[in-house]
This record gives sequence, structure tokens and C-alpha cells, in this order.
Amino acid sequence: TTPIAEFARVLRPGGQLALGLFSGPEIEPFDHAAPRAYRWPASALSLLLASSGFDVVETYQREVRGERPVGTVICERRVGR
Repeated sequence: TTPIAEFARVLRPGGQLALGLFSGPEIEPFDHAAPRAYRWPASALSLLLASSGFDVVETYQREVRGERPVGTVICERRVGR
């Protein structure tokens, strides 16, 4: 949650943020070429963003055979926070 709190701190009210994610049914770590990565359900990330002062505008998920499922959550920093 620390990165999301930092996004909320530095974005002005009404500012937008797009977060990419590896999709999965639950939050879980997995081996990746870079540092440890995590799968997230878009719904869980959306709840975390909402509790950190963001309004979720759109979510996208893509599944291609033979590739990891991925998604994007687009949100806006809530005005008045």
C-alpha cells in the first residue's frame, strides 16, 4: 500500500493514474525476470485504490493463450481529499 499512498500524495485532485497488473484470482507472488512480481485480482486492487482516495474509472483484463493474464486499472484521485 505504500506506493499507492505515495501516488495519492503526489497526484493532484482529479489527476489520473493507470496501473498495470498481472491478473490472478488472488494476491500471490510468482517468479519473474525482474524482482518478485505479484498476481492481483483487479477487484482487490480497485478496493485498495478506493480506500486510498481514488475513484476507479475503468478496468481492463486481457487473457491470451500461452501468456500471463494482465490487466489495467485506470483511476482518478478523488477531489476533496
